[in-house]
Amino acid sequence: MFKGLFDMDRPFWRWLGKIPEMIGLSLCWYICCLPIITIIPACCALFDAVSRNLMMDDKGCFKRFFRSFLRELKQGIPLTLFWLLIAFIAFFGLNIMRQMAEAGGFYATFYLFYLIMLTFMIAYFSWLIALQSRYNQKFIGLHINALRFFFGRLLGSLGMLLTIIVIVFLCLF
Repeated sequence: MFKGLFDMDRPFWRWLGKIPEMIGLSLCWYICCLPIITIIPACCALFDAVSRNLMMDDKGCFKRFFRSFLRELKQGIPLTLFWLLIAFIAFFGLNIMRQMAEAGGFYATFYLFYLIMLTFMIAYFSWLIALQSRYNQKFIGLHINALRFFFGRLLGSLGMLLTIIVIVFLCLF
């Protein structure tokens, strides 16, 4: 009766065996993100390692993570610098918009629109990371394809955005 319960090839036990790998990959991602300019290569490597090794049951997820990380450094560092500049400008503008919204009227509506656009940028950025980890594209082509995926799969993009917001909310509170 209990013979099949502890069979290590059952889906539950295989899934349970992936938890230490996910924790290890998260630690590798965190260490690789410490130099701020390597955030995008680290995210691409994590996405690649998780999607290929953990979801498809391939072996060697740490080897794949570091191989992907090194491969992504050349294009990922300028991409990170570009998006850090965009994020700085966006959040600096958010602070200005919040102060203007306190005055009320039209500015409050504009502030809400600005918040919605910033959250859409997060979903767009998620597509950018996913595409960068899978395909070797030029800087402009990568952004155009991410924009196409964002609007072409808008419901999926909004679902991805909702998942990110819930995870951030749970981590903060």
